Amino acid sequence: MDRRQFILSGIALGAASSLGIYGWHSSFNENNDNRDLVLSALLPALLYAALPQDTTMAEQVNRTKAAVSDFMPFLAKRQQQELQQLFNLLANQVTQLALTGHVTALAQLSIAQRWQLLIAWRDSYLAVLQQAYHGLRELLFAAYYGQPEHWQALDYTAPKYR
Repeated sequence: MDRRQFILSGIALGAASSLGIYGWHSSFNENNDNRDLVLSALLPALLYAALPQDTTMAEQVNRTKAAVSDFMPFLAKRQQQELQQLFNLLANQVTQLALTGHVTALAQLSIAQRWQLLIAWRDSYLAVLQQAYHGLRELLFAAYYGQPEHWQALDYTAPKYR
């Protein structure tokens, strides 16, 4: 390696490190558009059997997304940051490729592909992907089944207080 190659390699490595650090820090920024984009893509896959297959499905997805938005501030700050980072990473095409193995945007994948992605995260040997699956699953199930109109499907009756 001559001196010119060494200097150019150093500059390239420095630029790549700066971009990586900037990308890492920006992944923690709250962006509701990214959250809506990811939830719109993953909600139908995760709640496939529970969602109605008629015209009210979009309404159900929107209400569940609103419930997620209402519920997020009650989570611990660390959980909020981790979920927001997951939403941001899945909304970015470069990091989405690393997390999902798909170049195609999440919303353009079929429901079966989205479901396979979630199952791959659940069964992954990487604890962080398992954590992502379980965090999303618990959040989305709580947001969906926390709505009283879905309690009948669970054969649940709310307790009556005097």
